[in-house]
Amino acid sequence: MNLFSDIYNCYYQVMKNILNQPGALSEKDIRSITEQEGFEESPLFIMPKILSGEWDFFVHKDNVYISKLQDGFMQPLSQLQKCYISALLLDEKICLFFNEEELSRLKEIFSGFSPLWLPDDFYYYDCFSDKDDFSSPAYIHIFQTILSAIKSRNCTSFVYKGKNSTNRHDVLPCRLEYSIKNGRFRLIAVPVSCLGNISAYSTGDLEDRENSHNIRIETYNLCNICEISPLFQYTGQMPDINKAIIKSYYKEPVRLLIKNRRNALERTMLQFANYEKNTVKIDDDTYECCIYYSKNVETELLIEVLSFGPLIQVTGNSEFLKQLKMRLQKQAQLM
Repeated sequence: MNLFSDIYNCYYQVMKNILNQPGALSEKDIRSITEQEGFEESPLFIMPKILSGEWDFFVHKDNVYISKLQDGFMQPLSQLQKCYISALLLDEKICLFFNEEELSRLKEIFSGFSPLWLPDDFYYYDCFSDKDDFSSPAYIHIFQTILSAIKSRNCTSFVYKGKNSTNRHDVLPCRLEYSIKNGRFRLIAVPVSCLGNISAYSTGDLEDRENSHNIRIETYNLCNICEISPLFQYTGQMPDINKAIIKSYYKEPVRLLIKNRRNALERTMLQFANYEKNTVKIDDDTYECCIYYSKNVETELLIEVLSFGPLIQVTGNSEFLKQLKMRLQKQAQLM
């Protein structure tokens, strides 16, 4: 395995899950786990490594695969992993996930290990300059309040400063997402008004309005949130956010043809990892990737696609192609 492309990302977790399965596994079992625990395109990478024996973790016998690892196998942190954690502790966003005491303790534990990289070793291009202030005590409080609400299923109330107005919102926080291009965290939430009447919260007897086809999801930039406070714990069935997000997608995905040169396939899969997508192999070095997206991320997706230059060909949909041509024409006029 390559130390970083496989150990420190989703593939490592997929392999760990496969190896932890009891008994022998068929090729179909391994593929099923890979698809369930990884991305839709993960079998394209993982299955050939396992079947060829390049990732030598299994004994292949009688059409089944038996793990070479003994029961109860535990993997201690290596020197390299400790240096990796030491580097993560230098990230400006790390203070959002721990309190001061926890962060101080972690830095003390890993102080003897040189970071694998420093923040200044990276240059982020094609990004917005007005990113969130992650070190602000107010921002940390808002982030940690929302993160706690998501874990404990607490509805929250906050004041949100929009472009033209400031309003109070009562919502059930469901997910936090991070935009690399914007340098911002966003909250995906469901308005309390969509969950049913308050008397239903304690009994869980919610109307069908909670169904994923009827709930309304809203997205908020954390930098615009202030005066946040908890309301009450939500005890009903959680809305299916994934289905609600899928419902918000355009009817047609963006279709990309990827020429696997200069490691383009792996780079695109990493770049678009946060999108719903499906990737199939067309020929020896060409893949088609369908990316599903909604209107609110269209501009961000456009910028990401353009960053790959001639390694990616956009074949659809018509609306995305129209937006892409307009952006290219604007760039040509500036030049």
